[in-house]
Amino acid sequence: MLLLSAFATFSAIGQSPLDARISLDIKDLPIKDALYAMIDSGVRLTFNNNILPNEKRLTFRVENLPVGKVLPLMLAETDLTYEVVGSQIVIIKKPIPVSKKMFTLSGFITDADTGERIINAAVFDVKRKVGTYTNEFGYFSITLAEGPTQLQVSSLGYENDTLGLTLISNQRLEIRLRPQVLAEVVVNYFNDSSYLESEFNTFEINLDQAGRMPSLGGETDVLRLAYTLPGIQTGADGFGGMSVRGGDIDQNLFLLDGVPVYNATHGLGIYSIYNTAAVRSAKILKGDFPAQYGGRISSIWDIQTKEGNLNKLQGEMEMGPSSLQTAIEGPLGKQKGSWFLSGRRALFDFFSVPITKKIRETDNSAGFLKYFFYDLNAKINYKITPDDRVYLSFYRGKDNFVDNYDQYRWFQDTLSVVSNEEVVNWGNNVAAFRWNHVISEKIFANVTATYSQYFYNSEELIDLDLLTNEERILRDALFLKYKSSVKDLGLKTDFDYTTFRNHRFRFGTSFTKHRFQPGVISFEELTVFNTETRDTIGAYLKNPLESTEFDAYVQDELKIGSSITANIGLRASALLVNGSDFFSAQPRLLFRFWEEQRMSFSLAATKNTQFLHLLSPTNIGLPKDLWVSATQKAKPQQSWHYSVGTTYQFHRWLSLDVLGYYKTLRNIIYFQGGGLENINSTNWQDQIGVGKGWAYGAELLLKMQRGKIGGWGGYTYAHSDRQFGEEVNNGKKYPLRLDRRHNFNLQFLYKFNPKWDFSAAFVFASGSAYTLATQQFDIVQQANGSAPTEIKIIKNL
Repeated sequence: MLLLSAFATFSAIGQSPLDARISLDIKDLPIKDALYAMIDSGVRLTFNNNILPNEKRLTFRVENLPVGKVLPLMLAETDLTYEVVGSQIVIIKKPIPVSKKMFTLSGFITDADTGERIINAAVFDVKRKVGTYTNEFGYFSITLAEGPTQLQVSSLGYENDTLGLTLISNQRLEIRLRPQVLAEVVVNYFNDSSYLESEFNTFEINLDQAGRMPSLGGETDVLRLAYTLPGIQTGADGFGGMSVRGGDIDQNLFLLDGVPVYNATHGLGIYSIYNTAAVRSAKILKGDFPAQYGGRISSIWDIQTKEGNLNKLQGEMEMGPSSLQTAIEGPLGKQKGSWFLSGRRALFDFFSVPITKKIRETDNSAGFLKYFFYDLNAKINYKITPDDRVYLSFYRGKDNFVDNYDQYRWFQDTLSVVSNEEVVNWGNNVAAFRWNHVISEKIFANVTATYSQYFYNSEELIDLDLLTNEERILRDALFLKYKSSVKDLGLKTDFDYTTFRNHRFRFGTSFTKHRFQPGVISFEELTVFNTETRDTIGAYLKNPLESTEFDAYVQDELKIGSSITANIGLRASALLVNGSDFFSAQPRLLFRFWEEQRMSFSLAATKNTQFLHLLSPTNIGLPKDLWVSATQKAKPQQSWHYSVGTTYQFHRWLSLDVLGYYKTLRNIIYFQGGGLENINSTNWQDQIGVGKGWAYGAELLLKMQRGKIGGWGGYTYAHSDRQFGEEVNNGKKYPLRLDRRHNFNLQFLYKFNPKWDFSAAFVFASGSAYTLATQQFDIVQQANGSAPTEIKIIKNL
């Protein structure tokens, strides 16, 4: 009896729950309710409601059948299966079958309305939890195992789209996304995908939302919007230069369709050259750059212009207190290409000329002040074959300033007439020709030829006339003319190679020929005294400074496991100038780690090299400042940049970014000359000090977008020092001019309805470092120019 009882007990313990017999009568019930009916029958069953297909309904009847035969009937034609865990039956999703066959999905993501290709759109395989993003030309490539897949596609300012397909071969796709009328994200740190971040330490700006934020004169501006972001410090309202994470004003690279622009502002920094009507995308990289970027050591501003509407002809015009801008675009042939043309002109001269005329008429004088600027953007593209497309883009921008002043004075019977006219203009000419070629499903190539010119011209005529009723007593006229320019010719190639799902390689080379013209001064002097005339004509043609730059890079964007992504790369740069050569290897290491779905951590260490210096007597970035090449005395600027940060998503509508950084700077220069008129291609090296610098700080960015309310708040704590030889501040450390210790910025947007919104901005910033004079001296010198006979302190300050 004892043996039989023990045998029965062990048999019951060893029985599988699948062997238990049940009877069920199910009539048109959802699968969830049918499973609960099985539980009510005594079956120990566990499942998650979220994985059950809501649309599936069941009708069946079974009598005294094992659970192991009933479950397959219920789960048929679903992606569900079951496992036995102890005495429990657990309903789970079927694992994706592992296949040795891999296929590549590639293609372009375009705007459904205009046909323009979308940059940095995220492509994510929901089933396999892997993804990629489009490059600068809207192309993507992702390699997946054969079988069913579900692609989710998203991009900043567009509605998400989901595609279901079955992979049985390589496929080329063209995915069209519809613009989102009320984009949910105003500004996005890294990228607009919760699944895959395409860059590190990067801001992408939604230009449609940017137009709703407060702006000077109603003029939406990419640079002015960026000034509200943490880590970017400026002078008074943009005037006085820009410092990114403690860098100097010459350490920021501005790109327009991949072409460097040497002066990216109008009106001494108040406006940028980027006409919003022409801008397609705006990306800002601070400090830690992937290997594909180089040339500066503080920041990269990558601005891409619109390509034109592929589907229809359309245009727009906008006029405000400060400018008039217009744009027109349309198709070229039958879905073969498109063109785009835009222009902008400032309207300041319509106010300044009549106002200054009235002011000067009240003081026995005449004349006016006139200032305006304009921008012209043009682009055309054409599809030669399904794998080849060519682009031609052009930009010209110019600032014009005129000061016309005439003063009349009577001295008894003699009339004195002083005429002074100054004409100054400066600007950029930029052109690019590029060819896109799809070599294979996994390899995309781009070849670009570039031209960039920055010019500065000034003319001044001073005319003094002394007249009586009978004759001219004296006439003295002086005409001065000054010119300077920078010209670049470049050629670069870039390749995008997707090997398999966890790696994406990017590599390329570039060549740039620099020509720096420090300045050409010419003058003409005419003196007439009674019947005697004297003419002097002079011109100083200063020889240009030329250099050649070579760059090559390779980077691997990889995924390590399920929670780590990395961008590991190397950039190699070389410079040839005046018989000397320089070489720099620049490693780039960027990592990101997900602790959980809501929290991630980033870590980066990069080395950057810059082969250019800026001679600026004022250090505020004036148009007249001169660019020069690195030389043996002024070696290439170098920096190491380290950063660590975290991002936490409190809710879908609220997130916080916190980041700390430390940066070292070497071979930075300080221009000690009083002016630039006497600078040539060699003597500028005698008027500089070479030193080093340090910068560190912390950045916080809180972003919110919920319902009708949106905006962000940014805070920056920054510290930046410089140190040169004994010739500057006695060799002691001193703070950078734009070293603002605290900077807080708040942007707020409330949308009442589709036609009306309200926006507001608040800025609080510490003052800039400034050294006050302590004493004022009076120097008495002999008329013959000999040494001073007396020097005395006339005031203690």
